[in-house]
Amino acid sequence: MNLGIKNILHDRTCRLLLGLICLCIAFLAGSLALGKQIRIQADGKEYMVFQLRGTVTDALALANVTLSGTDRVHPSPSSRLRDGEKITVTRVKIKEFTNHQVTQFALEKREDRNLFPGEQKVIKQGKTGMVRHYYKVVYWDNQEKQRQLVKKQVLKKPEPMIVAYGPPIVPSRNMTRTENLEELSSGKYKRIIQAYSTAYTHTGYRTATGVKPYRGVVSVDPRVIPLGTKLYVENYGPAVAMDTGGDIKGNRIDVFFETRQEALSWGKRQVKVHILE
Repeated sequence: MNLGIKNILHDRTCRLLLGLICLCIAFLAGSLALGKQIRIQADGKEYMVFQLRGTVTDALALANVTLSGTDRVHPSPSSRLRDGEKITVTRVKIKEFTNHQVTQFALEKREDRNLFPGEQKVIKQGKTGMVRHYYKVVYWDNQEKQRQLVKKQVLKKPEPMIVAYGPPIVPSRNMTRTENLEELSSGKYKRIIQAYSTAYTHTGYRTATGVKPYRGVVSVDPRVIPLGTKLYVENYGPAVAMDTGGDIKGNRIDVFFETRQEALSWGKRQVKVHILE
C-alpha cells in the first residue's frame, strides 16, 4: 500500500519536472524566435521591433522607416544591432530663401563760397539702396539648426545726399579774445546804421563762424553786415559780427550776453551800429 503511494508521488514529481523543463524550452525558443528588442524613435513616434541579427538599416526597414539622403541616424546605419538598442532618426531638411534689405545713403558736404557762412543748401537728395541676401537654412525635425549667408547681391546702390555749405570765417586772434574788443572802440567808422536789437545768451552751440560765443559777439544778417565786420554798438560797446540767426534779417542784430538776466535786461531796442574800418 505504501509502496503504491510512493510510486504515484514519484510519477507526479517526474511529470511536474518534465513540464517545467518544457516550459523553459518553449520560452527560450520563443525568445530566439522573436530576436533582439530594438526601439526606434522617428517622426515624433516610437517603434518597437524584434530582430534576430543584422544592422540598424535592417531594423529601420522592418519598421518601415525610410531615410532621405540628408537624414541623420544614430547609431550609424551600418552598425550591428544589440539587444535593447535605441535608434534615433533625425529628419534633416535644407531650404534656401532670400530677403531684401534697404541700405541708407551717406551725407556728403561740399563747401560753396557763394553761400554765407553758416548757410546750407541741399544740392541733391539722397536715395536709399537695396541688397538681396541669399540664405541656406538647415532644419532638424522642423526646428532651425543653422543659418548661413551664401551671398549678397547689390540690386541698387545708394546715392549720397549732397549738401553745400558756406565757408566758415576763421577769426583772427584778436577777434577771439574779449579783452581785445576794447581796441575796437577807438577805431574809425565807415558808416552808421540804425538797427533793431535783441539779445541772447548761451545755447550750447558754437557761432556760425565756429567759435564759442562771448560778450562782444553779435549776430547779423550777412547781406547787410558781412561776418567778421568790426562794430561798435550803442550802449553795448565794441563788437564783431560773428554769428547769424534765422530771425536776424535786414537791419536787425542780436547781441550776446554771458547771462540770461543780462539778455532779458537788454530786451528789445533801437540802437546805432557803427561800422568800423
